[in-house]
Amino acid sequence: MKRFSIFWFLLVLPFGLMAFALADGGSLSEVQIYVVGFIASALVYALKFLSERFPQWTIKREWLTVLLYAISFGLSLMWSGFVLPTFEAFSDPLSFMAAVLGWASALLTLLAPSVAFATLIYNLFLKRVFDSAALKIPEKA
Repeated sequence: MKRFSIFWFLLVLPFGLMAFALADGGSLSEVQIYVVGFIASALVYALKFLSERFPQWTIKREWLTVLLYAISFGLSLMWSGFVLPTFEAFSDPLSFMAAVLGWASALLTLLAPSVAFATLIYNLFLKRVFDSAALKIPEKA
């Protein structure tokens, strides 16, 4: 059995905290699951059509994964909403950098639940699209 280290604990801790951030609205309703399934089916159909229409093009797993996560993130922002944090006032370059770093920190804090919700949607997409027999995606060489 591998030894437990503080490094692995600190690596896993943020993901566990993101799961608790989704506790109030982190589940998908029936309508949202239907929409995810519809989009996944449409995506499989479009990819199958493109692979049959243009056989010289190869669809790589990496690009498909990025596309699926981008769609998932867009749906997550659409369903959960997002408000940009305010930018603090500044008077000199030092206070400007403090305002920029504070704004970036607030932005990452506000994006964490949306990213976790997007991961949930992505897992549904992944199962539906990669398990589909319609796609012939070459394995990594």
